[in-house]
Amino acid sequence: MKIKPITAVGYTFIVALISSLLTVLCYQIFVFNTFSLGGGSSSLEALRKVDSTVVSSSPIKNENSIIEVMSYGCHYCAVNEEEVEKFAATLPADINFDVIHITGNGTGLAAYSPIFATLEVMGVEHKMRDSAFNAVITRGLNLTDDNVLNQWLKKNDIDVEKYQQVRQSKAVADRLEYMKNITDSYEINATPLFIVNKKFVVAKDRQFPEFGDYLLGLFTEEGKE
Repeated sequence: MKIKPITAVGYTFIVALISSLLTVLCYQIFVFNTFSLGGGSSSLEALRKVDSTVVSSSPIKNENSIIEVMSYGCHYCAVNEEEVEKFAATLPADINFDVIHITGNGTGLAAYSPIFATLEVMGVEHKMRDSAFNAVITRGLNLTDDNVLNQWLKKNDIDVEKYQQVRQSKAVADRLEYMKNITDSYEINATPLFIVNKKFVVAKDRQFPEFGDYLLGLFTEEGKE
């Protein structure tokens, strides 16, 4: 029996609606729950003001900055990628925007940080980011396995031997250390999160462009209240 076009459209709409609701629910459970600060409060917190001692010793190099902490294994990072890029392109010249990969013990979301750092030093990370998201999230490839990684590199026209040489370089080691220092100093254990002006850690709790305006507002005295 043929399905009438209106029925098919209605079905598609319902599926899309359910998918959107599930995405929001999962974000609340897995991101905000992880990000929630403790202190006896059961509420979900999307904004954390960083202690002044952490700010004074922050490894972040630029005073006026917004840093996105992401992971190749983070679905929400992939979903937000296009909007984040548009936002970054509109920032005033005196605000530096940087993207780092959550870095830690080499497991979970942090497992792909050496790949991120190596591609970055090679100057191709931004171009390869979408392919990395697709490989890890959509295709379920274990890029931490050298054989799988090498096949992925070849498929994306990246010289495997050059990649391995760069991977062992001081530049990559320095970038990994810098990202780990930020991850540790700001107690980052979920992605995506945004570190604003060294003083705030923010989880995305609204859509762009409103969220971008909110981040910029944190640079003002009003945003600090």
